Amino acid sequence: MTKSEKIADKRLLWEIPAAFLSFIFFKTVRLLLRTLANINASLNKKTVFRWLVYSDELLKKPLILPSILVTGPRWNPHAIAAGLGPFEVKESLAVEVKSCITSAKSWSIGIYTFPQAASIQHIPSHDLNLKEEWTQLKLNPGKYTLGLRYYHWSESINLPAIKIDENKVTETQSIPINDVNNYLENLTKRDHIFYRCLNYYIFTLLICQKWLSKEWVRKEYLPVGDTNNEFFYGVVYKNYSFCVEIKIILLDNYDIAILNRLWQNPIHKNFGEIKNLTLSEKLE
Repeated sequence: MTKSEKIADKRLLWEIPAAFLSFIFFKTVRLLLRTLANINASLNKKTVFRWLVYSDELLKKPLILPSILVTGPRWNPHAIAAGLGPFEVKESLAVEVKSCITSAKSWSIGIYTFPQAASIQHIPSHDLNLKEEWTQLKLNPGKYTLGLRYYHWSESINLPAIKIDENKVTETQSIPINDVNNYLENLTKRDHIFYRCLNYYIFTLLICQKWLSKEWVRKEYLPVGDTNNEFFYGVVYKNYSFCVEIKIILLDNYDIAILNRLWQNPIHKNFGEIKNLTLSEKLE
């Protein structure tokens, strides 16, 4: 048994009970927020069709940050993230993918049920014809939301227009390049005991993943994770170093993010930008 494994075993004696309380707290808060969102959607009959881009301004709005943290308990610093909805669909949804193709090297759009946030389908960039302007999906009647992610984006960034049941509900929406992911640098300023309790259990879950169902761990850690991406995840203790070795052929296709326990102050890198094939980070 290595030194780090011995430390992990000792920490689990008090980590597991605390993580269990955090898990219950997380599920309770998520249920309350989803109930409030459903009530608000039912009372507010007027749907505003506009992409909401993750930004510093957006996170200042009431309940936005807690809602994001109970939807997916981790940040994705590699992507421009935006959401749209909820909205009601009777038959079909169409996305103007031309804007996506010209805005990012890699991208995807997820379709989720509302308010459950269950992923039902993804539109990935690698499955489309580059000359295609629109793509249409047939959906069962119900309420949905969209989640868009742009990876390795261009200087000119546009979010796609949307059609619902053949009716165009939103036009193409531009994003100023200077506003991209400006919220990441201010996440540490939003530290609060509420958020500490909310996501505390995830770190312990990742420590214990070798004893748990892989599918259950994945659903907890990546509840709205892009199904077109491949994820590898684990933990590193404070003051320990880690090394990642990767083959040259994969350099441009993988990114790495290092997040603290509160998923704040993320360090993120693209392997293709690293001259040495070994990435080593010392965690403080």
